[in-house]
Amino acid sequence: MSDVKKAIQSETIRNTPLTQKELNSLFVRYQANGAIGFENVYYQGKSWPWWLKPFFKAYYNSKGYIENMSRHFDLYNTEPMTGSVIFGIILGLEERKAIHKDVDPEMIRSLKVSLQGPIAGIGDSLVQATLIPILITLTLSISSETGNLMGPILYILALCGILFPYSYFLFKKGYQMGSKALDLLSHNVLPKVTKAVSVFGLTLIGSLAAQRVTAKLALSYMSDGKVVMVQDTLDGIYPNLISLLVILFLYWLMKKKKVSSTIIIYAMMAVVIALSFLKIV
Repeated sequence: MSDVKKAIQSETIRNTPLTQKELNSLFVRYQANGAIGFENVYYQGKSWPWWLKPFFKAYYNSKGYIENMSRHFDLYNTEPMTGSVIFGIILGLEERKAIHKDVDPEMIRSLKVSLQGPIAGIGDSLVQATLIPILITLTLSISSETGNLMGPILYILALCGILFPYSYFLFKKGYQMGSKALDLLSHNVLPKVTKAVSVFGLTLIGSLAAQRVTAKLALSYMSDGKVVMVQDTLDGIYPNLISLLVILFLYWLMKKKKVSSTIIIYAMMAVVIALSFLKIV
């Protein structure tokens, strides 16, 4: 058999692990997010061949490159920062498959698809529903005090400063531990972490809401020939009661009635303008 035919039949062209430089390059490529399309059934699925393209080119000849790339066009959708642990797991398994040839490619495919749901739940809870709202609340407070762009700048720096190391740590652990990487987010550890972060976030948002939300009535009444403001009477009984009721009402709209924040913002603007015109607030 000629050398050309041997080269065509031989898929693997490398048997050494990825270097640290190559791992970092693949992680940066993952952070670029690749191709995301919500107009079809793939969602983030088209990103996987793009993320793994340099790896497959380094480890396989043209035939193996095409075969392995074609395995990763599956529906995929998860929280991307926490999802880096999945990328690390799959990359570690793909490397073992290429070098030792003892990993079933269908197992890799099934593992990737099965992990996206649990990781999405973890990532959405920690990142999308907790970290980002906390940072937005803090930086909005800073912007309202300084009246400049310091708030948005700090938000970007804080978000990148937290999420990039967080994502890289999960990526490296995923790569190192392979299919056991999900133990890092085990059922014993995750509830404690989620509860601690949630309590901190709720405490912070609650304290900022108490400081920033101001709702006062402009109504008054006569008592013993003197004008008494309704707001002063309420403050004597329960300081900032109206502000508290406004916060609880907005929470009820969002939590129980599922009203979007955008609708609430515009509705509140209209209500405040109307009540101010009527000299109620």
